[in-house]
Amino acid sequence: MTESRESVAVELASPWRRIAACLINNTIYYSIIFIGLRIYNATFDFESEALGQNIVQPFELWFLSDYRSTEPVSSLLGLLFVSEETHDLSSIFLYIILPVVIFALWQTIQMSITGQSIGKRLMGIKVIGIYGQNPGFIGTVLLREIIFKKISFIIAILLYLFVNPFRSPKLVGDILFNFPLLAIFCLIMLFLKKINYRTLQDYLARTIVIKAEK
Repeated sequence: MTESRESVAVELASPWRRIAACLINNTIYYSIIFIGLRIYNATFDFESEALGQNIVQPFELWFLSDYRSTEPVSSLLGLLFVSEETHDLSSIFLYIILPVVIFALWQTIQMSITGQSIGKRLMGIKVIGIYGQNPGFIGTVLLREIIFKKISFIIAILLYLFVNPFRSPKLVGDILFNFPLLAIFCLIMLFLKKINYRTLQDYLARTIVIKAEK
């Protein structure tokens, strides 16, 4: 591929490598949450009246969960607001929140400096600007990840309300599960060579994903 300003010849990352990198990152993320929740639930006697029932797992892990709770949470952040009367908030922070924050910070730093998450590094690919520059935090994290997800969520809400005008969504997962349209659209774009395999995130941040030099 060649881009002008000063032309930069690069080898584009294959769609399959990008998909594999995404799966690796998500596997690590969900494994951290899953292991932390298992440790938390195994550490305390939840049958006692003082601590109440087992804490429900976040909606992202509903398919792995056999727990029930009187205080259901719809996201990872919801774990920070469960009642102190039924759960140990310091342990929730230690076993679940802190490991996730450390992982997220590590990913953010690496993406900002090198354009590579753990998954991308293992797959030998990286994110660069369309003119070959390092997009830094703004390009690789703020635009491609944070702002894009916010935009996706807003669009999902609008679509949900358009299809279900008289029903208020109760869970974030309810919205995203029923309207993963942007994710599907990005997956299709990922296999279009004529646009250099660029997805909506890439167009928003003016980036491309290439094969990293060894």
